[in-house]
Amino acid sequence: MHSFSDIYGNALLLRHLQQAVAGGRVSHAYLLTGSAGSGKRLIADTFAKTLQCEAGGTEPCGHCRSCSAFNSGNHPDIVYVRPTKKTLGVDDVREQILEDVSLKQYRYRYKIYIVEQADTMTVQAQNALLKTLEEPPAYAVFLLLAENQTAFLPTILSRTVLLHIRPLPDTMVADYLEKKKGLSPAESAVYAAYAQGSIGQALDLLEDESFQQMRQEILEKLMALPQAKKGEVFLWAKDLEKYKDDLRFLDMMQLWYRDLLYAKRLRSEKDLIQKDKKAEIFKSAVESEGELARKAALIQRARVQLARNANFRLTMEVMLLQLKENQTV
Repeated sequence: MHSFSDIYGNALLLRHLQQAVAGGRVSHAYLLTGSAGSGKRLIADTFAKTLQCEAGGTEPCGHCRSCSAFNSGNHPDIVYVRPTKKTLGVDDVREQILEDVSLKQYRYRYKIYIVEQADTMTVQAQNALLKTLEEPPAYAVFLLLAENQTAFLPTILSRTVLLHIRPLPDTMVADYLEKKKGLSPAESAVYAAYAQGSIGQALDLLEDESFQQMRQEILEKLMALPQAKKGEVFLWAKDLEKYKDDLRFLDMMQLWYRDLLYAKRLRSEKDLIQKDKKAEIFKSAVESEGELARKAALIQRARVQLARNANFRLTMEVMLLQLKENQTV
């Protein structure tokens, strides 16, 4: 594990890091940004392990003294910096970095600091770190991991190499789930669709029973919606309030109408994402393409309204009633 060749996607970013190792042009500070579960920590770990590997290649050998220490979780010259509270405060930076960085590495080539949740650093903490980034010891390498690049001071950004981890294609996430987790093509396609280009998120969903329950409930409601009475629709809107802080249910609704549209247009399961529900999808794809596209747009409109702090219950009532309607003449 922790090999560049085992990491899916972001080939240019990985090549940049490997070329830095090969050419001896390693920067003192890198900022790796990407969404939750995008692989920031995996890439940082692999880069750190490669830098410290005694074999000196562009991949960690996995069995030298340094690699063995890393594998045991007890590498003396790779330091993980984490917030002790909700944010990474100035005391965290002083105690975990500044008081330690003046001490030379224990045994290996570099002393590497992997700073998790770096975008939670307060302004005071960033200013405290700034001088070290401006005049770092020759042996120090800082890997800052963050979701939000805009949280950093311009002076911090100007002293780091910025590397953005891009979302993976759904097909690549699905391929990983098939090969590494033994999922069927139908199952892997579903998880990949909801993972937003992140293998980490896909793995979290795989372990999340509440996600499975939510999906089953939402799809059952959508299939029953055309025949539901108006009173039932209002009850459903009320019931959806339990998902007020988890808007993945809107993703599930949009994906349902997307698959209905493809089933109607192409009459083939090849392009369906939710192949595990193909029988239900073809049975439900009775409206016109225009009507199905209209309904997908209604869900997006509700999402926008909620982002503008619209009343949740009222927004759901209107959306569900409009989804129930068929405006095809």
